[in-house]
Amino acid sequence: MSEKPKVALGDWITFGSSRLPKSAVVCAVYDDPSLGDIEVVYLDDRNQAINEDMVWQDVKWDFKNSGPCGGYADQSDRLEHYVEILRGGRWPKY
Repeated sequence: MSEKPKVALGDWITFGSSRLPKSAVVCAVYDDPSLGDIEVVYLDDRNQAINEDMVWQDVKWDFKNSGPCGGYADQSDRLEHYVEILRGGRWPKY
């Protein structure tokens, strides 16, 4: 088991399988373990921004809950800034 990486608001993380990884932007870091470790926004397969809680398990980030538990981040004023970062892309376009 590896140590949980330190993350801050606006940081990018990678989750999912190594063959098909997904990127997400950290939008909350929790002090209360019952909530999970972090909240992220990511793009689903339909290109919708979703927010969901995640936990560090063994050597990777994983959803806190199995099954659909996220919300539509595009509809949240609280998450607007993080959705802009997400939709702007992880790597700059030259």
